[in-house]
Amino acid sequence: MKAKTYYHKCLSVTILVVTALGLSQKASATGLGVASDYNVFTTGNITQQSTDIEGKLAAGGNVNFVGSIGSKLATNSGNVVVAGNNLTLSNGQVSNGNAVYGVSANVASNEGLPNGTLSQGNPIDFNAAGAQLESLSQSLASLTPNGTTTVYQWGGINLTGSNSQLNVFNLDGSALSKANNFTINSNSGSTVIVNVSGTNVSLSNFGFNITGTSQQNILYNFYQATTLTASGVDIEGSILAPLANFTFNNGQVNGNVVVASLSGNGESHNYLFQGNLPMSTPKKVPEPANLVGLGLIAVVLGLSRRKSDNKYSRKINYTFI
Repeated sequence: MKAKTYYHKCLSVTILVVTALGLSQKASATGLGVASDYNVFTTGNITQQSTDIEGKLAAGGNVNFVGSIGSKLATNSGNVVVAGNNLTLSNGQVSNGNAVYGVSANVASNEGLPNGTLSQGNPIDFNAAGAQLESLSQSLASLTPNGTTTVYQWGGINLTGSNSQLNVFNLDGSALSKANNFTINSNSGSTVIVNVSGTNVSLSNFGFNITGTSQQNILYNFYQATTLTASGVDIEGSILAPLANFTFNNGQVNGNVVVASLSGNGESHNYLFQGNLPMSTPKKVPEPANLVGLGLIAVVLGLSRRKSDNKYSRKINYTFI
């Protein structure tokens, strides 16, 4: 009778701990690593003028920005602007949070910072982030396509996926550079990864048509690009191009922009990537709650070992496998 009581108590604790830990991991897991929280994230410089970044901005190099940042964020959103080196801001406002610079700051009198502070610091390890993002990009590029890619002679591109969880497409960058229409049709709620080949890719004067899934579930992975240009387009989804110098004018990206450097007057709208990437992709470091959960599991495992001569404890061990 005592053994049976032990089994039920141990199983209850196990279920509670595993459930709590699973929920915590799900809440903290983010497919783009440290870049996940940033509307624009570069490992190098950002030089933009007369434009708008609705979410957070971070650059490993210099930030020279004319315009508004953070307008679509909640109040007290922490570090809204992070510059690894020099920060220059003018003719706009940093809303809902702080601005942080690594070396020097030149903030004009016509630049507002109404809900935050300006300070010196290095809250992001951009070298580590860059290595992680490059690894992620190559990992995604190695995925086996399971969707259908159709490129029409007249310049249309149609991507069709029927998987309810993850739809992967391969697309030649030269086809994208000639496109005049771009359509994605996939299952509702599914994640879409578009792996785009080519070192020099351009997008110019065409529209995106997304049906089925959301723009926040779409990731365009320019895994080879060192030069990326966009003009006259409204890009629906997030961009991952960790090697690319991105020149962006007269348009908008509705998603994350993760590149080596960024210039131009293109806008970035705060529709951050929310898709589910394969488990092999980078995750954030577990939060303290997760570590506590791991400790509790260790305790439960220890108890089960001490009861290893009992058939009920053997059943507990089996549930952990």
